[in-house]
Amino acid sequence: MKLGILTLSMVAVSAYADCVLQDKTVSQSSVVIAERTQLTATVVPDPAGKRCLVTFRARVGATWYTANGEYAWPGDTPRDSACAVAVKRAEDSVRDQVSSSRVISEKILVCRDDPTLDTIRQTNPGTVGELSQFRPHPDYPRSFWHNGTQCRWFLDTGFTGKTIRTWQGVICKIHDSKWVVVDKF
Repeated sequence: MKLGILTLSMVAVSAYADCVLQDKTVSQSSVVIAERTQLTATVVPDPAGKRCLVTFRARVGATWYTANGEYAWPGDTPRDSACAVAVKRAEDSVRDQVSSSRVISEKILVCRDDPTLDTIRQTNPGTVGELSQFRPHPDYPRSFWHNGTQCRWFLDTGFTGKTIRTWQGVICKIHDSKWVVVDKF
């Protein structure tokens, strides 16, 4: 019976935690291009701006391969920079021809259920919380002093009937890490 209650309470606690799935994928290849020859880079018009087309022959070990790569850009960067991306893509095409890449995928699920990390949903005068729980005011991001107390502006957004409304407010520090809402309008 105790085990069932403990399991149920663990499920209930984890249901309130915010979770984020972090995904990292790395492609590895051990192919080394020993030599390149007959490199041609041609820039042509593209509907989005310009396109650099690159072709060359690449030697890996004792075998020669044809490399093709392209890169389209709006035309706001230098030709050499854009064609360098096309060359990199051409080199990748050679690596794909020679051997398959090894792909390593890592997924990490990070959950947090610390209530001090959550944004406060209802802020009214007298509400106390950590500074990180209040949304900073973009026009007044710096602290100011009022009657010897450090204070800051904040914003609070809420739904009122049929519209969404944004209020401005002032919070003041009451001790080391706690702030209190002193006004909201």
